[in-house]
Amino acid sequence: MNDLRKAARLFKAFREMEPRRASHYNMKLPKAVARMGPCEFIGYTTTHNGKPALYLHEFASGSRPILYAGPGMRQLYLIGGRFHVTGRGITDLDARGRAVDAPRRFNIRHMNPRKRR
Repeated sequence: MNDLRKAARLFKAFREMEPRRASHYNMKLPKAVARMGPCEFIGYTTTHNGKPALYLHEFASGSRPILYAGPGMRQLYLIGGRFHVTGRGITDLDARGRAVDAPRRFNIRHMNPRKRR
């Protein structure tokens, strides 16, 4: 199965709707990146059933990827870690490849994704 079909399948599982369009990106990866440190959590806004939904994922300790910055503008990379993305979103994995949930470690207040500042 090609990457476009895999991406469409993942989009449909996660967003619960058919993708309307697809994009191909030709990315030139840098030969060197600067290590910033372990990524403890990631937050993003998406839509489900036409409504904004905020996702905040805290990585389990063995699943944390490392955040790196490329030398150019707009270049951030998550490299390594034990996780994959499914219809549920980001899923952490233990050393045997089984899904695990991270204990809550951060006191992050709820944000309403409809209110932009």
